[in-house]
Amino acid sequence: MKQASGHDFDQIIRDFDMFDQEQGKSRWELFEHARKHCPVAHTDKGPVLVTRYQDVRYVLERPELFSSTGVAPEPSPLSLNPLDSDPPYQPDLRKILNPMFSRNASLKYVPQMEEVANELIDGFIDKGEVELIMDFAAPLVAGTLARMVYNEQDTEKMQVAVDAVTRVAITGAPETYFEMAMVGSEYLVDRLENGSPTEDVLWAVTTGTVGDGNGGQRPLTDDEQLGVLTVLFLGGLDTTRGAIGMIAHELAKDPSLEDRIRDPKWQRKDMDEFLRIASPVACLCRTVMEDTELNGVQLKKGEQLLVRFDSANHDPEQFEDAESLRFDLTRPGNAAFGLGIHRCLGDRKSTRLNSSHITI
Repeated sequence: MKQASGHDFDQIIRDFDMFDQEQGKSRWELFEHARKHCPVAHTDKGPVLVTRYQDVRYVLERPELFSSTGVAPEPSPLSLNPLDSDPPYQPDLRKILNPMFSRNASLKYVPQMEEVANELIDGFIDKGEVELIMDFAAPLVAGTLARMVYNEQDTEKMQVAVDAVTRVAITGAPETYFEMAMVGSEYLVDRLENGSPTEDVLWAVTTGTVGDGNGGQRPLTDDEQLGVLTVLFLGGLDTTRGAIGMIAHELAKDPSLEDRIRDPKWQRKDMDEFLRIASPVACLCRTVMEDTELNGVQLKKGEQLLVRFDSANHDPEQFEDAESLRFDLTRPGNAAFGLGIHRCLGDRKSTRLNSSHITI
């Protein structure tokens, strides 16, 4: 079936490759076609596409049917826990991390964030232009993460961590992951040898315990500790950097948004709408744990699903005027922060109990 653009979307879906830049140029038309005609679509070369909001929610709220193992669309040379883990381990690990990223815990870093932001702005304000991502968003977020995760105050040492994370985000090459792992290992060794004067993220990771499967508790292994630090940096850097760039893009299209963003009363629902319209996390995978059915489509044990958060957030069955940035509408919850047990750390709903699942 061809749309006005002339694309044969049925064929594109069969040949779907999320890393194909040409396909990416028409992804919104592609997802619109998929939601209407084949919302759960088998492809010839990769995982099953899941594009409707209700189907995405169904998958994410049932880890017993759809496992988070193999969650990354491309294999990672390092563990990505808790992102790639399931209950009961995943909720135990989230209980360790949630307090470290609560609103109150994060507020103490605001002065440092403002200091970093002002220094970066001073570096380009007289030029009249800025490469926003590389000269502002990336170093701002990476510098903040270095302080929050490693509690690093030394500028030179912090820059080593920032550079390592930035190279991973830009290239994704296996050697950059290991470079970042070495940075994390050094901080973990130092913390284990010297202890911690404060209850920070490294303290939580090195002293926290999870269930051992026999009714007791055990500390995290070295690999698990390193995996947590990897996820915190990669997830925090890429998503926040992307959100800053996306907001700037919307501002460039509609300069009147500047007054709204400058308003001290800027509300959380505004950020929700920005994230819905251009989700920083576009998709993640799930593994089918047993033969089952999703929206009338048969799925076999072991199949991979590519759960499209971005498509779900543009589903007109869930969101009125879904293709537009609308602050005047009261929107239902979107998938930008995740759904089910894998909500982003710090999300206001991440510690609430739901009748069908526990979101931690």
